[in-house]
Amino acid sequence: MKDFMLGLAFMAAGAIVYVVAQGFPTMPSLQYGPSLFPSLIGGGFMIGGLILAISHGGALKGVTHGIAWRPDPERMRNLLLSLLPALAIVFYILASEWLGTMLCLAVIMFVMMLARRTSPILALGISIVAALVIDLVFSRYLLIPLPEGLLSLWG
Repeated sequence: MKDFMLGLAFMAAGAIVYVVAQGFPTMPSLQYGPSLFPSLIGGGFMIGGLILAISHGGALKGVTHGIAWRPDPERMRNLLLSLLPALAIVFYILASEWLGTMLCLAVIMFVMMLARRTSPILALGISIVAALVIDLVFSRYLLIPLPEGLLSLWG
């Protein structure tokens, strides 16, 4: 039952990511735009969720025979951890224009590492360094324009 519900959740999250990504502006000089990767990720989530839901669809038979699903705290934590990447993508899509790519990536990585029980100081350090490196690679070397957000006010 848990995997079936998780598959449905991934399908819903993928659909949301895909729909939001379609509203991104296009770049006239390129054949692809900023919506390409989020659309691919959303499509992958939908396909993966569909496969997961179909492969565990038999779990619904147990529910109809009076077997109740009782979530314990560890199962709920694992379910939330598996939904965290989809939530991170939605957060990035909604907040990157305002916060900027670097801050969004740092927040996402920090939260994901804390969710996996990494020490807060280590998580903070790695999040900041990784966000700086990713921003540097994409904006300086690959010349992909990334939202600067709040950091553009300082520079």
